Amino acid sequence: MAPEVVSQDTAGQATRHPALAMLRGAVVAGVVVGLNAAAVAGVAAGLKGLLGALLGLLIVVVFSGAGLFALHLSRHASPTAQLGMAMASYTGRIAIFGGLLALALSSESLAENVNLTALGISAMVVVMGWMAGEIWAWSRLRVPIYDLDHEVNA
Repeated sequence: MAPEVVSQDTAGQATRHPALAMLRGAVVAGVVVGLNAAAVAGVAAGLKGLLGALLGLLIVVVFSGAGLFALHLSRHASPTAQLGMAMASYTGRIAIFGGLLALALSSESLAENVNLTALGISAMVVVMGWMAGEIWAWSRLRVPIYDLDHEVNA
């Protein structure tokens, strides 16, 4: 009897890199929401609103994406090390964000060239879109609830 050939597209196969799959879903959703927010801000507040909304989009994508990428990098570590990496990544991102926020609030040139209201509102909207995309991607992952005896080819 001939050995059975298993397709790479087998239904029910585990997702090999869940953090990257979540990153893809989140980036797509965040960028779509962010570009729509930028269009609305551009119409409502002109060029300064457009620049503010695009800056808000960039901030959310960079900071949120860095967290998922850090989890991807720690995928071969123990669960305890992964938790430590996630917490260190989060703490570092919050510290960097706080420093950049302090610089932005004291910068007169930023306030002259960017609508800060559009920046804040678009950042909040993009975060909501990002989280929705991340949750949507997570809900479609194939993550085994038991240890596999061998590496899954996906």
